[in-house]
Amino acid sequence: MKKEYRVSSYENQDLSPEETLVDSLGSSKVERPISEITLRFVFGVVFLFFAIFLVAAFRLQVVQGKSFRQIALGNRSEVYEVPALRGHILDRHGQVLAENRPVFDLMAISVDLPKEGSESELFLNRLSLILNQPVSVLAEIFESRNRVASFTVKKDLKKEEVLKIQDQFKQGIYVVNSAERFYPQGEKASAVIGYTGKINPDERGDRFYGINDRKGRSGVEESFEKYLRGKYGQIFFDRTADNYVVKPPETGSGVVLNIDAEVQKNLYEALSGVLRSAGIKAGAAVAQNPKTGEVLALVSLPSFDNNQLTGELSEAVFKKYFQNNSRPTFNRAISGRYNPGSTIKPLLALAGLREGVIKPETTITDQTGFITIQNIYNPEIVYTYRDWKVQGTVDLRKALAHSSDIYFYSVGGGFGRMKGLGWTKLEKYLKLFRIDEILGIDLPGEAAGFVPNEEWKLEKFGQPWFTGDTYNVSIGQGDLLTTPLWLSSYVSAIANGGIIYRPLVVKKVVDQKQKITEEFTPQELGRLPFEAAVLRVVQEGMRSAVTSGTAKLLSDLPVEVAAKTGTAEVGVKGKSFNSLFVAYAPYDNPEITISVLVENIGQNQGLAILAAKNFLKQYFQNSPQFTP
Repeated sequence: MKKEYRVSSYENQDLSPEETLVDSLGSSKVERPISEITLRFVFGVVFLFFAIFLVAAFRLQVVQGKSFRQIALGNRSEVYEVPALRGHILDRHGQVLAENRPVFDLMAISVDLPKEGSESELFLNRLSLILNQPVSVLAEIFESRNRVASFTVKKDLKKEEVLKIQDQFKQGIYVVNSAERFYPQGEKASAVIGYTGKINPDERGDRFYGINDRKGRSGVEESFEKYLRGKYGQIFFDRTADNYVVKPPETGSGVVLNIDAEVQKNLYEALSGVLRSAGIKAGAAVAQNPKTGEVLALVSLPSFDNNQLTGELSEAVFKKYFQNNSRPTFNRAISGRYNPGSTIKPLLALAGLREGVIKPETTITDQTGFITIQNIYNPEIVYTYRDWKVQGTVDLRKALAHSSDIYFYSVGGGFGRMKGLGWTKLEKYLKLFRIDEILGIDLPGEAAGFVPNEEWKLEKFGQPWFTGDTYNVSIGQGDLLTTPLWLSSYVSAIANGGIIYRPLVVKKVVDQKQKITEEFTPQELGRLPFEAAVLRVVQEGMRSAVTSGTAKLLSDLPVEVAAKTGTAEVGVKGKSFNSLFVAYAPYDNPEITISVLVENIGQNQGLAILAAKNFLKQYFQNSPQFTP
């Protein structure tokens, strides 16, 4: 049996032999428990590393996961953005005014294009022969756009070009189905419809648009761009699986106008026909429904064929429309500012009646065809203000019918027994009719008219306001400026009993199922403070202009018309004139108003009224209720 040795301690307790060696090891070698601080530190470090790992994993997989997945997908595929078809633009009866015509476009996928010099040169030479374009032009296209995944090389390929490309090129460039804007009425409606143009570099900040995109540049195409443009689709080309997946684009919404296509066509032909026969280039016309403010037609001449602006612009087309002194793309109907001439006289009549300056039976007698006033600082200086003819004795209605300048000089600035409104009151009424405000038509580029005043004249010319300035404004001359659109809206207010409406081109927006998504109803801008009896006197004066006055040319129309003619001097005194005309019909229940402007008529008097007559005759002949 093995013996076990023990050592007795001082206190008679047994000790093992190992325990007897403890003292020889020293107290520092004795095992001790790990301190709590140390444990906390170790666990803290481990937890920190674990937390960092979790945060990094979350960031990579969740926050940046989409980005990394796209990078991974990009390494094995290409994505081609498929432009959406623009929505159609329709007239009030559903007739198409802007639609999409199917075409073939040539697209390039950057990563599949040849990179080597000789290979790239051969590629461009072959493509140059097919497209009949210089190699240098094609090289510039590829070099300037190869930083994007895909881009358009050429739009609207010819059939023979499509066949040759598909036969000779298997990768790098591809023929894809596309669409090009088409405008059935062309130049007849371009002032309303507008056109689309390529995106400029400074417009690429909008994430919706790509390098090859087009957007509305004028007219409804521009003002309703967000509805018409639709939403992009995508084609995913997967190199590993040699197939592709298509996410279809969403076609833009349809825009339905208040414009009547037939009325638009007739107004264009009536005005352009008169201008062409007189050898004149510029003019404008607007037709509205006086009861709602709806714009039925709007024309600006010279016009432009928006179909010529749908593709790549040739140098000739660019010069024709954008470097032409006649400014075909300038919308004179809403942006042009002109002296209104005698078409402003109904406004003077309304103001004079309301202020008690005149009564309907107030008369003046003109036996010379002019009046004179003395200079307030030097009586020896006399100013002469002429009428266009000797008028004899006229009351208010006859003054409107025969367009007496002297009568309205007196209403505005006073003369003889007539005190006149004076400039302060006249300015108030001009602004009451919103001459110096935009009316808010839903087309881009509307200009406000201009009402001069004493402060403006003093600042601009360093001269005070004279009675002669008030005389000039009282017959629509001087520095008073209006737009053809304002003239139409102003006469609409006289016809409808005193309501100024916002001019509306667009009636509603519809989706692809023809469901209305947005509708635009008549909007009152203001009600004029004239009693019905006061308005009636002015309406009767305008009716007399047709029955016995300056607008007698319209007396044989199938309906009764009320109207006011106007002629305004422009440029050097007596050297050039604009012809203006406003009217509404039928007289007792108006359904249409019209304003017409013809620029620089020379000695050709009566052009605006002739254009209006041709239009109104056609308009009412096409309306069954007015056909004899």
